[in-house]
Amino acid sequence: MSLIRVQDLSLEFGGRFVLKNINCSLEHNSRVGLIGMNGSGKTTLIKLLLGFLHPTAGEVLRARNCRVAYLPQELKLDPDTTLLDHLRAARPDLQALAGDIERLSQVLASTHTPQSEAQLNSAIERYTALGGYEFDNELKYVLTSLDFTEETWHKLNRDFSGGEQTRICLAAILLMEHDLLILDEPTNHLDLEMISWLEKYLLKQGKPFLVVSHDRQFLDNTVSSIFCLRDGELNLTKGNYSSFREADAIAKLSQSRQFERQQKFISETRAYIQKNIAGTRTNSAKSRLKMLDRLEIVKKPGQSKQLRIPLTASKRSGNDIYTLKDVRFGIWPDLELARDVNIRAHYRDRICILGPNGCGKTTLLKLLLGDLEIFEGTLKTGASLDIGYYDQHQVNLDDSLNVMDTIWQLVPQAPQGYVLGWLARFGFRGDDVEKSVDVLSGGERSRLYLCKMIHENPNLMILDEPTNHLDIDMTDSLLEALKEYPGTVIFVSHDRWFLGELANRFWVFRKKLGPDGIFTTVEEPDCAWQRAIELAFEEPEVVKAPPPPRERKRKQNPWYLEQIHLQIEQKTHELAALHADLAAIHTELSRSETYANPERISTLQKDMADLESRIQTTRADIAELEEQYLAQSYEE
Repeated sequence: MSLIRVQDLSLEFGGRFVLKNINCSLEHNSRVGLIGMNGSGKTTLIKLLLGFLHPTAGEVLRARNCRVAYLPQELKLDPDTTLLDHLRAARPDLQALAGDIERLSQVLASTHTPQSEAQLNSAIERYTALGGYEFDNELKYVLTSLDFTEETWHKLNRDFSGGEQTRICLAAILLMEHDLLILDEPTNHLDLEMISWLEKYLLKQGKPFLVVSHDRQFLDNTVSSIFCLRDGELNLTKGNYSSFREADAIAKLSQSRQFERQQKFISETRAYIQKNIAGTRTNSAKSRLKMLDRLEIVKKPGQSKQLRIPLTASKRSGNDIYTLKDVRFGIWPDLELARDVNIRAHYRDRICILGPNGCGKTTLLKLLLGDLEIFEGTLKTGASLDIGYYDQHQVNLDDSLNVMDTIWQLVPQAPQGYVLGWLARFGFRGDDVEKSVDVLSGGERSRLYLCKMIHENPNLMILDEPTNHLDIDMTDSLLEALKEYPGTVIFVSHDRWFLGELANRFWVFRKKLGPDGIFTTVEEPDCAWQRAIELAFEEPEVVKAPPPPRERKRKQNPWYLEQIHLQIEQKTHELAALHADLAAIHTELSRSETYANPERISTLQKDMADLESRIQTTRADIAELEEQYLAQSYEE
């Protein structure tokens, strides 16, 4: 049986159909990518699937006891809960059983009865069967993969940034027990390494999922079918996103030809009817008229609403845009992020900045803008720069204005028609121009921010995650505009397709050697985007210094070497015995009856810690004896 089946579903708002005659299903092996322009109804469809909304017509059938884990685009966290407690709450069943085990252990310690022992054993068996002992390992694995170090696990949710809170929500959803996973834009605020990890994690789980994403590389790597929402209708295509694009182009071409042939036939038939309806062939004309009335009309293929973004520069900049030499920078006053930064930007460059989250990409952009100062080194800025800065958080939008006034205030003397025409180029038409900025969706805010920035005609564009919240069509429009733009572009992006199509150079942040986590920049000439990503995320090779030449000594008496050898053998036997004792303790701790005696558990834990310490000491002794043996074996 399907997990969710949709039959003839329609949804109407204010006399307009948002969704119309939708039919689809999510099966036990579904890996679905849901795509469509912003505002096409993707989130609405998800809410209908989950029962959060009710359809105007049709029905949604859900399998009984189907557990759905859902990640919406906006999910609020309890600010007073720690990260670790929030993630453990993803499995309330395990939390409840862990509490039962602790309570029953205390009861058994005070009053040992066969009934309490049986209850404890039953609770432990259920906890084990549900994967309770593996859950902590999975939790730690997910946390570290999403770049949460152990030092952050006990921080309150309120102390994390917005991007980090989004990753916390994603981690909690992934850890929930589910039969179906639904993710709405999960790759936002993930760096390239995390996106790659998420791709592998979803496939490794082997559970069905539906994901909304505008990242075509992510869709290509994860999904096996595409649900495309267009004009309120849902089209289903087997394969990944690239397969969908090919099939969609063929379908549009075929539909266009069918439409043209049918329109020609209709035109010729109507001409025949008009000519003969009152003549000798009136019956034939009437017959053809009835045929036209019964004819199923082929719809005209939807015209691609490709927006043409007018990117121009008010004046030309100089040839040298930025020169950074031996720069060390970070967040004032003393948080260092990178050092030994040596990079240059030239006129008409398309430079992509790559690196893990937290390496200093956005900080570097603010240095280039002049909003921060470097710690040391030199940063030279070129002449005649008019900078347009795209901030991924759109903090410079005034929420008290509406869409039209946001642009009109830039050109207060311009006629209303000019403002409306400019907004139309960015997809704002009709009632959209009257919307207040504070009610805009993420995609609408992104388009309005681009609209505002581009109107100023900068000759240098600094873009921080410009494709976040943009749908695929709008991303294509922005890409084409940036390719033709007669200025310089420096940008940060985690969209692999976008950066691969646009960038001709890469500034790559890479970890320096050492324990301090400091980064530096590297740049290879003619570097492909795949190689640039490898540079950003591969660990630097530790080049070991050659060992100093060993001083050759006189070979010692064989009896002395034999004594060292005997000590090594003795220590090796001791080490084996210690490991055997430790294994015995592990075996005893795995038995449910052990937990009936808290004092025994405490003793075993102390013994285990003592054995682990003795094992480390014995290993060190063996290593030292082996060094002595080798050192004494050389002749002078």
